[in-house]
Amino acid sequence: MNQRAVRKSLALSLAAIAASALALGAVPAGAAAAPPPSAVAAPPSSDACRLPAAVGGLGSGFPVDEQALPAVGTLKAALLLVDFEDHPASPASAAEAEANLAPGVEYLERVSGGRLEVTTTTSDGWVRMPEPSTSYPFERGLSYEDHVRYIGDAIAAADDTFDFSDVDVVWVTATKEAPNITYSPTTNFLDVTADGNHLTHAVTFGYDQWRWGGLVLAHESGHTLGLPDLYLFEAPPEDPGNYHAAVGGWDLMGLISGAGPEYLAWHRWQLGWLDDAQVVCARGDRTTSARLAPVALSADAGPGQAAMVVHPLSATRAVVVENRQPVGYDEAIEARGALVYTVDTSVPSGEGPVRVVDATPGSPDGLDDAPFAAGSSWTEPTTGAELTFRAGPGNTLKVTVQP
Repeated sequence: MNQRAVRKSLALSLAAIAASALALGAVPAGAAAAPPPSAVAAPPSSDACRLPAAVGGLGSGFPVDEQALPAVGTLKAALLLVDFEDHPASPASAAEAEANLAPGVEYLERVSGGRLEVTTTTSDGWVRMPEPSTSYPFERGLSYEDHVRYIGDAIAAADDTFDFSDVDVVWVTATKEAPNITYSPTTNFLDVTADGNHLTHAVTFGYDQWRWGGLVLAHESGHTLGLPDLYLFEAPPEDPGNYHAAVGGWDLMGLISGAGPEYLAWHRWQLGWLDDAQVVCARGDRTTSARLAPVALSADAGPGQAAMVVHPLSATRAVVVENRQPVGYDEAIEARGALVYTVDTSVPSGEGPVRVVDATPGSPDGLDDAPFAAGSSWTEPTTGAELTFRAGPGNTLKVTVQP
């Protein structure tokens, strides 16, 4: 049925109801009859804001890539500590390596609101790799083939004493004595079988783990769960060298050392760490308001508190507003308020699928002071919708979207 027919049918139905009510004396002459319940517009479902995935692999759409590990339930990790004949590790350093990565496990469990439990089984001390560290060309630009060879060697070296039969993801951490194992890449396309288990996901932790600590584990685990990189693989021509021009330090999938490494509310929703009821989907034909809890506290938000407001722009784009306050992993942020960003599910990982709107463009702090302070507003340039932000009780933030 076309829209004109729908309007005509609805008008006839309302007229009939009003006439019946007048005949019964229920509605005084000249008074407008109340529409039936079916004619009252219901709040829009969050489904209208659940942007579909429009790229293969890691992305920002729904659902996450089919290769991703489940983000709800129990994630079983094998932590293999490896050293080399040219860089042997001292036995006592095993505890230090475990302790360095442990905060990453705590991060995942805390940010998920307890919906993800990570169990870690560690190798019994250091496992000697079959080749010297120099045979794995991390410093020269690691290929996929070299990466999976490195992981496969670690699994084979540990297999005699380690049970891989019930493992979801393999974490391989190199001794601190091998600085040429430089960085920490992830693969979701491992193809190794051990103890009858087909292993598909692995992260290898290099020397950079000693700079980032456990947050590097949480970042790389984000990839195994399907999240994209939010830093830029290529810096913008107008801002050479700024690989964090899209998101800055407002999400762990961007700048790991940023002041606000909480996962964005959008990412939490993607992973199933937020319920649909915590997402307010703005209508295009009427004003929408919501009271937002700080993102860091969204798992324990009180009654009537949402985690984000989503204003759809197209089939693959939306504006998202969330509340960032100096609590949880955001405790070091200096600017607080409404973090506004666009999500585009047609943009691949590393090319800016998420871009933060800067409330103070041109400031020397870059995106560190991007949030809109309570009492301010912003007009979305393509739809003309006005978004206003007001302070609420207990660090909450009232967001209103006026089409």
